[in-house]
Amino acid sequence: MQTCFSLLKRSTLAALLALSSIPLVSPITEARDYRDPNNPPPWVRNYYRNSQGTSPQMHNNAMRFTNRSWWRHDVTGGTPHIKIDLSEQMAYFYKGGRLAGMSPVSTGKAGHRTPAGSFRISEKKVNHRSNLYGHYVSRSGYVLRSNVDVRRDRRPPGSVFRGASMDYMMRVNGPVSMHAGYVPGYPASHGCIRLPWHMAKIFFAHATVGTKVSIVP
Repeated sequence: MQTCFSLLKRSTLAALLALSSIPLVSPITEARDYRDPNNPPPWVRNYYRNSQGTSPQMHNNAMRFTNRSWWRHDVTGGTPHIKIDLSEQMAYFYKGGRLAGMSPVSTGKAGHRTPAGSFRISEKKVNHRSNLYGHYVSRSGYVLRSNVDVRRDRRPPGSVFRGASMDYMMRVNGPVSMHAGYVPGYPASHGCIRLPWHMAKIFFAHATVGTKVSIVP
């Protein structure tokens, strides 16, 4: 009996030693781990539904595309630099030349192409709304006309303009900003660079005013 107990004890110790050599937390973490489950904005709960009127297939494609994002905890220090690749519809966040994370984006659609070039973040704002695009709503908050451009679409009598949400806004070039928004897997914005809400939150936290943003074709 004592011999069996000793063998069991030695086997258990060997197993514990083997496990100790395996990192319990991977330095590469799925970006969805950063999502704040206690306080998401209402539209995040139906992220790829409702307001965009997408089909189930388009919704599933968007979900698969957005899940390509990740962030590394172990890349710290160094000057931040963000690269936006328009052809890939991807954003890459570097720290001191090391890739810290990446995320899919949705840039400007035909007629509203996002300009390529080298820019710097000039402004950051957690909660921001567009002053050009949004909805006309009644005084009680009902949407009377959606997806409007205030420069072209006439406001219905008695309505007010409510700008589209642009959470975690990082201004890049005049009206062109990076911000949280709908990311379907192809260019769909009015020129801004949309990131999934959870990735916009991460980029916002690690970028500073003055961070270089390179937008390449």
